[in-house]
Amino acid sequence: MFQQLVGKLPVGICVVDENYNIVFLNDFFIDRMESDHRSDYTDKPISELFPEQAKFLRRRIKSVFVLQHPSFSYWEQRPHIFPFKSSRPITGEETQMYQNMEIVPITSPEHGKLACIFLQDVTAQASYFIAQQELSLALKREHEEQLKLIKKLDSAQSQLIQAEKMASTGQLAAGIAHEINNPIGFVTANLNTLKDYTESLISICESVAEKAAQTDEKCQIFINDLLESNHFELLKEDMTPLLNESREGLERVRDIVENLKRFAIEESSGWQLMDLSETMLQMIELVSVQYKIPTYKLSCQPECVKIFCEPGGLKQALMNMLINAAQSIDKKGIVKVNVTANEQSVQIKIIDSGSGIEEHIIKKVFDPFFTTKPEGLGQGLGLSVAYTAIEKHQGTISVSSKPGVGSVFEVNLPVIDPEEE
Repeated sequence: MFQQLVGKLPVGICVVDENYNIVFLNDFFIDRMESDHRSDYTDKPISELFPEQAKFLRRRIKSVFVLQHPSFSYWEQRPHIFPFKSSRPITGEETQMYQNMEIVPITSPEHGKLACIFLQDVTAQASYFIAQQELSLALKREHEEQLKLIKKLDSAQSQLIQAEKMASTGQLAAGIAHEINNPIGFVTANLNTLKDYTESLISICESVAEKAAQTDEKCQIFINDLLESNHFELLKEDMTPLLNESREGLERVRDIVENLKRFAIEESSGWQLMDLSETMLQMIELVSVQYKIPTYKLSCQPECVKIFCEPGGLKQALMNMLINAAQSIDKKGIVKVNVTANEQSVQIKIIDSGSGIEEHIIKKVFDPFFTTKPEGLGQGLGLSVAYTAIEKHQGTISVSSKPGVGSVFEVNLPVIDPEEE
């Protein structure tokens, strides 16, 4: 009777042993499996019945056996663990099943340690939640459209406000970057020390384990049980990679912060000599942190190009164009920056293999408030601010583009003698 009751429960139940072989499945699982597996599943590895989920399931099941604690997976994190369908109660429409999964440790006199997988069909709740999200997004889009209408009433003064805001943000970012460096420094030092401590502790435990064989039986059993109960082998295997990954992450954060600090800080206000090659490299490193899809390339001829300019405005102009290039690429693509210089002028080309710009709107891209981005993703000031900044440097900016192929933004700046300025 109990077996029949479990078999008819509206919850999936799957029991596996320590070798990941299936011991029991209830009707919920069996009815949704492929027909050729329904009558012959006992003692088969769960990875054979569900190969696409094998790696994830083995990892979760292993943690339950090792730690003897339940493991949970909710549909928001992993919606479709098992390739099951779910039918709508009224319409009968079949959709991919959204699932909550819990794995709990159990024991059996016959099989020893087991792991029991409970699978709950939450398609109805998930569908309702997703519908609410879509409604919320629709309301958000409507709100953004209203904001767009309001923003179009702003005057060209918005460009000046934007420039002031970016200057203040740059100073603030530089200060924050400096403050972040301090905790990164001592956390890195502590991690290095912790790694040494870890290696020492592991060495001590290994020595104790080796010497245990030379002690009396009672002491030997005590030491082996102590190491096994605290999962010494698992800890030894996992601790060093965890520390190495943490240290690599800190080094990555440190590099990003250092680039941000160097990009934001100016030695003095006003016109000054700026290393354009180094500045473009910093920009690419910063933009690539947020926009990871494109491949970025930088070419400078000569290798070091310095220009007398107003760094704040010129950096903002080039950054706006570089971000636009990165945002235009939805899938695999390239953003390339070519810098060339001679005695009279400096030329900067920002080339992308993105979506391109339609011919009938290409003349409008430098107009205030004009944007080709989706609603809510841009104010239409980026290229307008860039145009004003380049014009201030007595330079020119132009664009050529082909839809579906990409765009080329070209900036030409005259070489200005610092003494003349």
